[in-house]
Amino acid sequence: MNERKLRVFYEVATKLNMTEVANQMYISQPAISQTIRELENDFGVQFFDRIGKKLYLTHEGEIFLNYVRRIINLYDDCFKTFKDSSELKTGKMRIGASTTIGIYILPQIIGEFHQKYRYKDIEISINIVNTKIIADMILKNQIDFAFVEGPVFSDEIIEDFFCLDELVFIIPPNHPWVQYDKIDLKFLENTKIIMREKGSGTREIFEEALKRFDVNYCVDFELGNTEAIKKAVEANLGVSCISRRCVEKEARDGKIVIRRLKGLRIMREFHLIYHKDKYLSKLFNLFIDFCKSKVDNKKNI
Repeated sequence: MNERKLRVFYEVATKLNMTEVANQMYISQPAISQTIRELENDFGVQFFDRIGKKLYLTHEGEIFLNYVRRIINLYDDCFKTFKDSSELKTGKMRIGASTTIGIYILPQIIGEFHQKYRYKDIEISINIVNTKIIADMILKNQIDFAFVEGPVFSDEIIEDFFCLDELVFIIPPNHPWVQYDKIDLKFLENTKIIMREKGSGTREIFEEALKRFDVNYCVDFELGNTEAIKKAVEANLGVSCISRRCVEKEARDGKIVIRRLKGLRIMREFHLIYHKDKYLSKLFNLFIDFCKSKVDNKKNI
């Protein structure tokens, strides 16, 4: 049984005239009769009484007509939904983002995306967690794609370059390091360092960058989000290393001072990730391209 057969039955059941239906649907009358017989054989009942030269719906035919009407309506509604989706009138995006991107980059881009395209019936949801959790959500198909700041370790996940980011040290305005334009690596051995939790992209990039140097630093505090880290630094509880994008406002307001390390610039790549078997729809690709157009995605800074 297929959609075409159901439409043939529906037209015959509502018009009770096979010749009229054959002309309307550009099908031969024997083909119409054959379709009705096949449906009756499929269900083991008779849908029409054939009395004289007239057709009449049987009780079973009336029941089947009610179901067919609902099925066709659902089919047409489904078809319209997919058509609207392909024309970007409706849709849904489940986006993942690690903290820096999810808080400091994506909200503005999403706002500009809505303002430009005015897709009022496109639903966008964002899950903001660390890179490790985001990767797991990709594998479980809980999100469609994501923007992350840390490395991903899975053969099932595709990683595409999104943009560059720089990690800088932040200190309170009264900290002794303020007098230096750049910080000596050895200074890290005798100061309290505040960092994100293990599994965060920022933490992994920071640790990887210092592996090449003989620095005996210690992370004294672990905090679960960047805003808490900034507040801790403002409260003079230590120093931290986070994305420059996160502290530009506080630096302008004089609440935090930004410093780089001497002889070491900590750069990282933000990546777009998605499952290798994931179908990226027209809507997904439009949004991804829009995001890339809004950031400095050159690999050389």
